[in-house]
Amino acid sequence: MEPKIKIEHLGKVFSTRKKDIVALDDVNMQFAPGEFVSIVGPSGCGKSTIIRMVDDIIKPTSGKITVDNVIYDNQVPITKEQIKKLGFIFQLPNLYPWLTIRENLQLPLKVYGMMDQEYMDYVEELLDMIGLSDCGDVYPSEISGGMAQRIGVIRGMVHKPEMLMMDEPFGALDDETREHLNIEMLNIWEKTKMTIIFITHNVSEAVLLSQRIYVMQSHPGKVKAEVTIPFEGERTLELLGKPEFGHYCRKIEDLIGKIDLNDVV
Repeated sequence: MEPKIKIEHLGKVFSTRKKDIVALDDVNMQFAPGEFVSIVGPSGCGKSTIIRMVDDIIKPTSGKITVDNVIYDNQVPITKEQIKKLGFIFQLPNLYPWLTIRENLQLPLKVYGMMDQEYMDYVEELLDMIGLSDCGDVYPSEISGGMAQRIGVIRGMVHKPEMLMMDEPFGALDDETREHLNIEMLNIWEKTKMTIIFITHNVSEAVLLSQRIYVMQSHPGKVKAEVTIPFEGERTLELLGKPEFGHYCRKIEDLIGKIDLNDVV
């Protein structure tokens, strides 16, 4: 099976007045259609830079990214149709306070010129999927932080992207809320079968969600290891207490260098 996304010999250098900073050096990754893959590593290893290059927000200095057999490099801009295949979810939901929840969700559709009934119906379907079907007409100030984060997640999905880039989407939440949103995210992924690249500092979150995990090192950012997470069947919060779950968490932490990623600034 051809990978949905393939990253080959990717490099990124940021130039400053004093010196050039090598953020990424010879990074190689690939992501199969419908696969959920996390990228973990210490701050400064280039995790977010990678997905911003997949989304064509940042151009690579060297190497190439191939998405659906279309090459993204530092020479050729991607088209609007290619951009529509990608969804992007950030750590903060950044909802517009003067728009209702439904209007916030419809905003990407207006940008892409996709305000037809199919997508309007999908907005309602997504609201129902996360248990907020009664919140379409309320404003962001009227909902909790956890609810706002749910809205931020599905806003990146309203245009039915084939690939979803998630950059620390639950990093600002407490452990209990994050765990419940992890399970909601798995349910959404099971229903949509998008290819998901998930950036996180939280090792247990990565192990719970992922089929594979890329572990990165920093200075410069490189892939240190690739770990397959072989849990079969439905994943629930009960998995967190099982010995095999702890085994994979320790394995990832050892690869990183026994860094407590939650303490990394």
